Amino acid sequence: MEYITVLPEGQLNSLERAKIITRELYNLERPVFLQNEDEADNTYFGILTHPDDRSRAALFIDTRAVINIHPNCTLERLVAMFPELTPEERFTLSSTIHQLDHIQFGMILPDSVTVRDEKYMADNGWFVLNDP
Repeated sequence: MEYITVLPEGQLNSLERAKIITRELYNLERPVFLQNEDEADNTYFGILTHPDDRSRAALFIDTRAVINIHPNCTLERLVAMFPELTPEERFTLSSTIHQLDHIQFGMILPDSVTVRDEKYMADNGWFVLNDP
C-alpha cells in the first residue's frame, strides 16, 4: 500500500484538501455533468485520517493505477490544490492529461509530492495498533 500525506494549504486543512484531490481525480474519468446523483460523493482514492488529529489526512494510493481521462474533464480544481506548481508545470500537466485517453496516476504526481510506504505511516502514528 502507498500513501500521500496531504498538507494543509491556504484556508483548507489537510482533510478538506484530500477530499477535493481525490474527488477531482474521480472527475477526470466522470465529469460532474455526466454524473448521476448517487455519484456526488464518489472519489478515486480512499482517505486515512490521523488517529490523534482527525484534520490530518493521507490518501491511500496506487501509483500504477490507470486513470481513464474523459475528453471533457476539467482540471482547474485539481491543479488549484497544488499551488506550488509553476505555470510551466501546470501547462504541462494540463496538456498531457488532455492529450491522452488514460494515464498512470504516478505520471501526474507533482514533484513536490512524496509517496510514503506503510512503514513510514506506522512509524509516524497513522495506524492505531491493538495489543493482542
